[in-house]
Amino acid sequence: MPESETIDRTALNNLLTTVGGDLAFLGELMDTYFDDTPRLLATIRQAVESGKPEELRRAAHSLKSNSANFGAMTLSRLCKELEEIGKSGAVARAGERLPGIEAEYERVRVALEAIRASDL
Repeated sequence: MPESETIDRTALNNLLTTVGGDLAFLGELMDTYFDDTPRLLATIRQAVESGKPEELRRAAHSLKSNSANFGAMTLSRLCKELEEIGKSGAVARAGERLPGIEAEYERVRVALEAIRASDL
């Protein structure tokens, strides 16, 4: 999937505007996102494996919001689905979605790194 389909540039530009056009700070935010996302994915996986719907809901909600801020709208949508699964308590249904979410995050990470390397 091309970068243009992976990242909504309007959303990313809105984030840049929010930080006053500070590319260095946006880069720091990206680094935080890159650090936090694997932890959130691990929390989601652990919540699924241990049958903890509230932990699933919280982690999916955080990843959904963080991803939307960076314009990763497909990843955000997938996390919203996980969040809804957590709300419903049917945690077992979430397990089959994890590989797709992890693959989408990898596409997002690569796309954001490419955007950062091009100075937006």
